[in-house]
Amino acid sequence: MAEKNIDVEINKIAHYINILHEKAYREYLGLVENLCDNPDASENEVGLMLDYLLEFCGNDKVLDLYKRVCRTFYKKYPECIVRYIMWYREEYDTESL
Repeated sequence: MAEKNIDVEINKIAHYINILHEKAYREYLGLVENLCDNPDASENEVGLMLDYLLEFCGNDKVLDLYKRVCRTFYKKYPECIVRYIMWYREEYDTESL
């Protein structure tokens, strides 16, 4: 009986995490579009956006936003983008290291 209660609680937590990730995606979508459309975005602005997105990269849609920022600014700020790619790998894709 206790195991069933634990499973129910885990399912609730997972559900709320999914809701949070979806909300993050909706909130960041427009911000990422604006940033990527701005050729004058500073390295600080790019890094700050990647900081925010990194927290939610367990969600595929947020990961797509993260990748979009990285691809858009790789040539302009290569060292910054490489750092964020490595931080992503350390957190979510340790097998690639």
